[in-house]
Amino acid sequence: MGLRIHFVVDPHGWCCMGLIVFVWLYNFVLIPKIVLFPHYEEGHIPGILIIIFYGIAIFCLVALVRASITDPGRLPENPKIPHGEREFWELCNKCNLMRPKRSHHCSRCGHCVRRMDHHCPWINNCVGEDNHWLFLQLCFYTELLTCYALMFSFFHYYYFLPLKKRNLVRNVYIN
Repeated sequence: MGLRIHFVVDPHGWCCMGLIVFVWLYNFVLIPKIVLFPHYEEGHIPGILIIIFYGIAIFCLVALVRASITDPGRLPENPKIPHGEREFWELCNKCNLMRPKRSHHCSRCGHCVRRMDHHCPWINNCVGEDNHWLFLQLCFYTELLTCYALMFSFFHYYYFLPLKKRNLVRNVYIN
């Protein structure tokens, strides 16, 4: 399982990747600016929660880049098939190359991929034998970042804002 660099030239995939990077940058800047930093300055949350947010966001971006540029398991043009395994190989009717039976031809990438799961437009790459674990890692970090951001958004609107309003009302009555 070599992690070779692999790029797919697909306008639809580049558009989806651009959208993902835009949403990530938007959240990387906006969530801390609106939710985390103000509540840190008010003393409602510790600074470690901000560091955890940025850490998860960076892990998410690194997983996205790794999943999108890693070779999914593209088959070589002239594979060396061991004599005892020839019955487990078949001819691809689209690219006329020999491939293992669990391989599939990707119409977007234009080649066969070992143990191909699907072509994901969000990473602009196939998910196959060599990058499947990277794709799962991306899904895990994305889910973790989403839950973390949703948790802070929930606390912002249903805990911190009413707390701020209560403190404002209390300060008005005291002064």
